[in-house]
Order: sequence, then structure tokens, then C-alpha cells
Amino acid sequence: MYQDLNDPVDVIVIFENQVMRPARFRWKGQIHKVARVTGAWKSREGEQGVRHFAVVDTRANFFQLTYNERLTRWVLSRTWVE
Repeated sequence: MYQDLNDPVDVIVIFENQVMRPARFRWKGQIHKVARVTGAWKSREGEQGVRHFAVVDTRANFFQLTYNERLTRWVLSRTWVE
């Protein structure tokens, strides 16, 4: 089941062919290396553009990272818990 969160995270991104892709992020002091991006989409929150990334880390954990373009802020918005 997914757990909704709103935890601030530090994210390192890579730009390939003008496309932003998260490479790793730090959550609660632990570094998670992104093994693959399984989905990416954009939405709007009022006037603000928001980018969402569904990712899997190298330990097969699932996360959803969200980037607020106006605030230039990353949050971990969702994770999979058993």
C-alpha cells in the first residue's frame, strides 16, 4: 500500500536531451540511488507547475518525488510500504 508523505528531500538530477531525471535523493539522512524512473508527468497546483517522478531505488523501493517549479522545492510525496 502507498503511504502519502510531504517530506522535504534533496535531489540530484541529470538532464539528458533536455529532460530532467532524478539520479539520487536524500531522505531522513539516507541516500537513495535511483535505479529507474517508471513514470514522469506534470500537473498544476494553482499557478504553479509541478513535476512528478515515480522512481525505484537500487534496493527495489518505490517512491514518488515531486518538484515544485515555482518554489524550486522537492518533496517525497509517496512511498510504498508493506
